Amino acid sequence: MFDMTKFKTRYFDIKLKNGRIINIEPPKMKILKKITALSEVGDNLEEKDITSLTEAISLALSKNRQGIKITTEQIEEDYDIFEIIDLLKAYFDWVNTIQESKN
Repeated sequence: MFDMTKFKTRYFDIKLKNGRIINIEPPKMKILKKITALSEVGDNLEEKDITSLTEAISLALSKNRQGIKITTEQIEEDYDIFEIIDLLKAYFDWVNTIQESKN
């Protein structure tokens, strides 16, 4: 029997600019699809692309063990575009790592 209750949750630990550490949980498939779609931007960033990126980061960071909601407004106020892109890259690298590893 394949027991789905035996999976060990792996967390992505992030230290926010305010010093708070949050433990990001793996995304459910529906959220992962949405984050992936939102983070696909072209070579020339437009306002809608930046809005999509901040929404993607907000979704990813808000699924944390501490239950802390990270809003798009917080992302827009606290992080620049390079930090957002680097964070998304690190997040997707982590997602790929947990998908490829055995539980």
